[in-house]
Formats: sequence, structure tokens, C-alpha cells
Amino acid sequence: MKKALFVDRDGVLNKMVHYSHGWDSPQKPEDVQLVTGIADVISWANKRNILVIEISNQPGVAKAKMTQEIADAIESRVHELLREQNALIDATYICPHHPDAKVESLRLHCDCRKPKAGLFFKVSKDLDIYLSGSIFIGDKNTDVEAGRTAGTKTILFFHTDDEIEKIEALKTCAPDYQIVDMNESLPILRSHFT
Repeated sequence: MKKALFVDRDGVLNKMVHYSHGWDSPQKPEDVQLVTGIADVISWANKRNILVIEISNQPGVAKAKMTQEIADAIESRVHELLREQNALIDATYICPHHPDAKVESLRLHCDCRKPKAGLFFKVSKDLDIYLSGSIFIGDKNTDVEAGRTAGTKTILFFHTDDEIEKIEALKTCAPDYQIVDMNESLPILRSHFT
């Protein structure tokens, strides 16, 4: 079985965006900006043949905030910007659902939406991943909970580009590691993947 570096998207791969309604994930491709240092982290893993897998809740379509075409274009832009810095995501697993979705076909209580760990278990089965030998970088308490449930080590990337209640929730979660600069994850990854 292989070990993997799991990464969340919004707030980890790309920066959160401040709109008139508050902080949110990018709502259009041109709003996508990478988190400083994340390309170096992914490139480090790529060079060591460590699989890098994106695990993300993306309910924008379910909430009728955007079309599927726009959601796909935003996702493509994230990957394009990473590739420009020689950083490659090996696989992407997205939960499109939300329990309060406006789009009826996407309104459900699923096992793939973090804090549940369904996507991790699917990745493990699909790609023969050893979850307890893997590590997950997230920026929300739901990421930490999902990673712990899946059996991975967790790195919480703490930033203040988000809604106040989400920032406050981070104070009570218990990641294995906490960082405030993405480059701080490299020594952790070096020790973990040796």
C-alpha cells in the first residue's frame, strides 16, 4: 500500500476570497490565487513519488451559487496555477452535496462530505492508500475531524481568511500539527514520510 499527502482545496490550495457578502471560496476562475508555499509542498511530494490527493467539499453548485461549468473552470484554474509551478495533484475527490442544497438532486446527508471520511475510504480502496501512513493538510475543524476519522495524521493550516465562526471553531479542534505558514509543513512531511 502507498502513503499519500491529502490536501483540502479552499484555504489550502487556493486562498479564500473576500466578497461583499464575506469570505468565501472563489466564485469565478479569475479569483483563484494559490496559497503561498503550497506549490513547493506539492512539488516536494511529487519529487518523492508521494501521491498528492485533493479531498474537498464543493457545494457551490448544490447551493445554486454557480453552474457546474463555472465550478469545473475554477477547479481547472487551481490545477493550472499549480502546474505552472511544477506541482501536480495526482487525484481529485470532491463532494458536491449539501444537506440544505437548493438543487434537489444534490440535497442529501452523504458519507463523502467532511467531517465524514467517506472520500478518504474511497481513495484508499481506489488507489491502494495506507491511510494511517498518510497525512492531511486542512484549514477547518471539519478537515481535522475527517482526517482523524480516516486514520491519517492531520496538519491544520491556521489562517484568518475566513468567517469568524469558522476561525473560532479551530480553537477547539485537535490536529496532530498546527502551522501558520505553509512552508512549516515541510519539516513535518520530511519526518513523516521517511
